[in-house]
Amino acid sequence: MDPTPACSAVAPSPPVAPPPRPERIAAVRALMGPGDPSVRPVALGIRAITRRSFDRHVLPLIDEHWPALRRLPVYEKLRIGACDLYASAPYTVLLCSPRRPPLVRAVTGAGSLLPLPFGALALLGRGAMEAIGRFTMTPQHRRIVLIASFIIVVDHVLDHCLTDPPLERGRRLEAVIRGREAPTSPELRLTRALAVAFAADLEGDERRAVEAAMQRLYDWIHAEVRAMRGEPDPLGLGHHLAGIEGGIDGLLAPLVRYATEEIRRWMYDVSMFMQVMDDYLDYELDVVSNRTTPVVRGDWTLRDVEITWRKTLAGLDALVGAAGIESRHFARFVRAAYVLMMVEVMEAMARRPEL
Repeated sequence: MDPTPACSAVAPSPPVAPPPRPERIAAVRALMGPGDPSVRPVALGIRAITRRSFDRHVLPLIDEHWPALRRLPVYEKLRIGACDLYASAPYTVLLCSPRRPPLVRAVTGAGSLLPLPFGALALLGRGAMEAIGRFTMTPQHRRIVLIASFIIVVDHVLDHCLTDPPLERGRRLEAVIRGREAPTSPELRLTRALAVAFAADLEGDERRAVEAAMQRLYDWIHAEVRAMRGEPDPLGLGHHLAGIEGGIDGLLAPLVRYATEEIRRWMYDVSMFMQVMDDYLDYELDVVSNRTTPVVRGDWTLRDVEITWRKTLAGLDALVGAAGIESRHFARFVRAAYVLMMVEVMEAMARRPEL
């Protein structure tokens, strides 16, 4: 007979805390590498588009619906997150899509034929991005920055501006976005205005893509509610999957004519990496706020950061090949540009944990 009573089973050990934050940041830096500064002009060209679009399309909505936002710390989070993180991501699609715009195709063709140094290729790429940003795809630039801003504003409003119990927060926020309830605060008025502007003047494939993306974003809101309530995620992903996929679907909706399913899947992987890295870097903040992320539970470690990072690199290499870009030199350039942009985002997250 077993002498140990069934009720005295040994409790599972608590998860092992990760190393202190400075050590975690250093480990992620070592994993990603320093990035090649010679390719920075491409990143600057993309950010010039997103920041100009933000000033043109988002600032007027802020001034009309929530003017006090400009004086709050969250304004800087919104501008950096929307322009440098979320809105910048879709422009990678234009470099590695089989259906890339003619101007981008000309640049990638020249880069494939001419063994130019990365610095020269980066200047060529920046010129192309500047031209695209100023002279073509105006509706797409507008929608990209609007949905990027919408994602950040919704996340902030849900966590910090609504005081209802979690279920009511989710119900109310969705009702306001859909137009079923009138917004009763500046924060909700801005949220509704961003959603309306994003979905305005749509036709055909873009309308269908935006409608599907908005449904995924509602799913994300309710997944966040389940996380607030402490409900277990059967997928073991801390209720992050809906936000990862919904956010990407929203960002890609304006580029539906360029984004293949392979590109969408790769961007899901990029977003998953960002989430794993964010949870890993922000361990202490999540513990204090009682957010039980997979890192807090001990399910995600630095090894998961590495696995998801390397998956994005392999996926990008595959996309460049599928786009018909045969030059290994130019493929390395595209990878270097991606790495540098991601390293700069990581550094911004390391400096500012609230991002």
